Amino acid sequence: MGDLATDTTVEQSDESTFTCNLSPDWEIWGPNGGYLAAVALRAAGAASGRVRPASINAHFVGAGRSEPVDIDVEVNRHTRVATSVTARITQEGRPLLVATVWGVDGDLDGLEHHTTLGPHDVPDPEDLQSTEQLLGVQDGPPRHPFWGNIEQRPTEWIEDWENREASEPSTRAWVKCVPTATFADPWVDACRSLILIDLDSWPSATRAHLGDLEHFAPTIEVTARFIGSTTDEPWLLSEASAPVATGGLVAGVGQVWTRDRQPVALGGSTLLCRPAARRPDQ
Repeated sequence: MGDLATDTTVEQSDESTFTCNLSPDWEIWGPNGGYLAAVALRAAGAASGRVRPASINAHFVGAGRSEPVDIDVEVNRHTRVATSVTARITQEGRPLLVATVWGVDGDLDGLEHHTTLGPHDVPDPEDLQSTEQLLGVQDGPPRHPFWGNIEQRPTEWIEDWENREASEPSTRAWVKCVPTATFADPWVDACRSLILIDLDSWPSATRAHLGDLEHFAPTIEVTARFIGSTTDEPWLLSEASAPVATGGLVAGVGQVWTRDRQPVALGGSTLLCRPAARRPDQ
């Protein structure tokens, strides 16, 4: 089991370079993409000197291992209230990720409104079972090390996956980090939403298809916009959908909500379909 704050901590090695020792506790085959993007977010935050993140766009350009990485940072623009930073993660000289991040000051004046649309009919997490309970494996090891870091309580569950009917390509679940559920640092806090937006695009896409899938789809790009604080919110409601899959690409959309149904992060991802035989665990 990992700890999000500890496992995304970056250490500055010189004026424009940080290092991080990627933790094996965040692996799904290899380092989870959302986790890797979270490391880039932390480095960009440190370089920006701003109170909180506003957005990230990350391109995954290589597969890495749970070993030390270097993060080179470059300030693209520094204004009175906001800073743009590019963070590049490499491992032994090989590029793994390139991300552009905006950081902003804490108290900014501007328009104030929240959408009235949202998942108001969703059960509370206390009324739902965890994925491990639904799978009947709550006393065993996690499916991959990554899953030991979160508790996930889906609002809908398909009991017999092999004999199901095709359905809408969407998922919805309450999620909290373990062992530490909340983080006071806004940059660590945002990492939770970033990981969730990355996580469920492929699972949601698979719901529209039956039989043995001939492809898997690694994420090649993820985007998140952070528009609220979740520092006092142990449970986050994560919604994911894959409204379009065509031409070897899957378009994913993600939203993160608080317990009182306020949207706090919006984003999505692009997935590149590859032959199932090339999946790392095949």
